[in-house]
Amino acid sequence: MPRPIPDNAADCIREKIGDGPWRMWFDQADISIRDNALHVETASGFEADWIAKRFSPILNEVAVTFGASHAQVLAGKSSATEAEPAGTSKSIDTARRAGGASRARRRRLLRLEDMEVDSSNDLAWCAAHQLVDEMEAAHLSPLFIHGPCGVGKTHLLQGICRRFRSVHPDLSMRYLTGEEFTNQFIQAVRHGQLDRFRKTMRRLHLLAIDDVHFVSGKTRTQEEVLHTLDAMSLNGARMVLASDAHPTTIRRFHRGLASRCTSGMLVRIDAPCHELLGKLAHRLASSLKITLGPGAADAIACQCADARQVQGLLSGIVAQRALRGHSGPLSTAEINNVGRTSLGRGSRPIPVSDIVEAGCEVLNISTEMLKGSGRSSRVVLARGLIAVLARELTTASYPELAEALGRKTHSSVHASVQRTRQRLTSHEYADLDGSSISLEALLERLRRQVQQTR
Repeated sequence: MPRPIPDNAADCIREKIGDGPWRMWFDQADISIRDNALHVETASGFEADWIAKRFSPILNEVAVTFGASHAQVLAGKSSATEAEPAGTSKSIDTARRAGGASRARRRRLLRLEDMEVDSSNDLAWCAAHQLVDEMEAAHLSPLFIHGPCGVGKTHLLQGICRRFRSVHPDLSMRYLTGEEFTNQFIQAVRHGQLDRFRKTMRRLHLLAIDDVHFVSGKTRTQEEVLHTLDAMSLNGARMVLASDAHPTTIRRFHRGLASRCTSGMLVRIDAPCHELLGKLAHRLASSLKITLGPGAADAIACQCADARQVQGLLSGIVAQRALRGHSGPLSTAEINNVGRTSLGRGSRPIPVSDIVEAGCEVLNISTEMLKGSGRSSRVVLARGLIAVLARELTTASYPELAEALGRKTHSSVHASVQRTRQRLTSHEYADLDGSSISLEALLERLRRQVQQTR
């Protein structure tokens, strides 16, 4: 049986080649030592060729360091390129992998079963299962998932790939980001390996591209993505893409690509509600072996805007507890204390009242109007922008924001924050005093006003 290479050896490779090349070429590879050789197993022949040509001397050096005679770069399902052993000529031999089935280890993909589901993401979660489980899933492909950062798009894409690999072990699949697709396409063009790159991508049974908006403005890359999706569609393959925005609202996005992205199923994921954040807090705390005290989950939900912030807050708590030797149930006081640092909020607190004052000035309304019962579009927008900025610049909880904005319950403020963030993500405009201005510009104007008053 092959034994996994020690972490310090992987760190050695990463240190020698740099973080960028490591993420691009080795992050999805399986690295092991067997038969007196360091084996690097990749998902495709294209990657194997590139790694062998670019990194053979480094891999041979690391192989010798860890007791092997040389390094080999193997493609998971087809031909594999052997890196030249240390001290040999620069010729590159081609070897054939025995066994057929791929042993290439991709990322440690997340599982669909570990995702908390509520009304904000249940449709996307169901579509993900159907795309994998149903034999006739052509009506769903391409599945395009969009929504703001931190709502679980990556979790869904990785979950789809992991489930696909489990349900269809003999079929090929690939998960990569828009940046990785771009970089690999560019390298293929530069080194005359475009045909191999295209064969690798277009013969997949499932292709998942995360952060596909990264290719916007890159004409040739967008055309390549479009042709890849078209070719895969003709072959009956399944495709899933994710972006922060709807394909028709991504700036400098190829019209043909946007059209292709809208030809399947489009699903939006909204920001998690307070209750879902509480469920996430329980799940993540359990995985970290943290016991939540009374009110702790609610306090975490009030502190955090999305799943990443929940994870960051709990990770900060684990680190501080290990440093100080603390244990026992997690209290709300500890959550509030750690939240000031782990969530990146400034050490010089900004009073919510300063943001309220700045918001009233920028939107040209009085504090009485803001805190009153009026529901005009200008007042509602002011409350939403103030609450969003307060969540960004202060440690104020939702109950505290409700008090500052004259609201009866914190749930109304939470809902206002979610709606406003969605409008910001959708790049909406507001009509103020006869002129149209983007909500993003208004928020930035409000942010500058707060900074100028400090």
